Order: sequence, then structure tokens, then C-alpha cells
Amino acid sequence: MSRRFVFALFACVSALASACHDHTEVPAASPCADRQQVSLPACEVAGGDGFSDEACIALDDAIRGSRAAVNDARAPSISAPTEMQAVPRATPFTFAWTAPVASIPARRPMTVGDELRRWTSLIPEAEAHCDPFTGRAYELRIKAGANVLLRRQQSALSWTPSASEWAYLAGAIGAQTAELTIYTASYVANQISTGAGPFTPMSARRFTVAP
Repeated sequence: MSRRFVFALFACVSALASACHDHTEVPAASPCADRQQVSLPACEVAGGDGFSDEACIALDDAIRGSRAAVNDARAPSISAPTEMQAVPRATPFTFAWTAPVASIPARRPMTVGDELRRWTSLIPEAEAHCDPFTGRAYELRIKAGANVLLRRQQSALSWTPSASEWAYLAGAIGAQTAELTIYTASYVANQISTGAGPFTPMSARRFTVAP
């Protein structure tokens, strides 16, 4: 990296420091800002899942913009529930899946934008939110009929809803057959890498909630 680039980079970071809230602020109209629409991990917790509401924006935009590709080889494989399993109603069910079997394309080179996001993550903790996310992320989308009941985004390979989330899901599903679809994409600094998703399987996994 040339000294001229470094100087220019620091100049840009200095100029952005006074507006650092733009780096962390999620528009109120975005589903990523509404936990009743999109459930997210607490990225601020030490040792926890680093996927944040800022990373959510890129995945939400791609999925809602119909940019997800149907590709079974590059989509997650659901291990729980099994097809048409009647899951227990009394306690929250743990959804589980495995990463895609197809190889991941090589990461694109770091850009000036990536460097800026990396440096602005060094803003003092009182002003910053979560570090830019790099890695593989997933969205679980649970539907009953034509209604999307809940979306969950994270980087881990399993998810157990909270007691309140499960009470809502079990009640909303009722006697219907629910469908679980999982999307995946690979990130560099809160942005989905070129050619790295989102990918989703051809068929949703169906399940019911036991009476």
C-alpha cells in the first residue's frame, strides 16, 4: 500500500469522524431495525455472533431485491427439522443446518471502501456499534401460508428462538404446515462479496408444531 494511499485514507477517515453515526445507523424503515421482522444476534456481546444490523441491510436488500439464486449445491442443508417433522410446542425448537458443500469463490481484493469501513470501526466504542462483519451469514425465513412469520439472520449454524419468539411462532403456525427457507451469502466488511450469494435451495423444509 503506497504512502500516498495511506495519507489519503487517513484524510478520509478524519473527514468521516464527525459523521461516524452514518456508519452505524440503520434506517428506521429497514426491517433490520425492527426485531419483530428480523431477529438478530447481539453482536456487542463478547465472544458472540458478530453479525449485526448493519450487515443485515446488505442481505435484506439482496433478498428483497430478488437477487437470491436458487442453487442447492451452494445453499445450506437443513438438518433440523426433518421434512414434515412435528416439532414440540412446549419448548423452543433448535433449528440446525450445515454450510454449503460447493466451494466458496475466492474473496475479492480489498477496496478503498473496505479499508474505510475497517478504519471507521476503530472509532471509540461510545460512538461505534459493531465491527464490520466478514464471513458467511444466513437468513432463516419461516412462513405459514402466504405469511412470513419471522426472519432470523446470523452467522452460526443453529438457532434456538427465545421463549417469546417461540411462543409467537408456535401460535402463528397453529395447525398449519410451516415452511423454513435458509439463505446464505459471504461477506467482506458488511458487504456481500461478488458472486457469493445470496443462495437458497430449490425447496423449503416443511414442518408442523405438535398440538
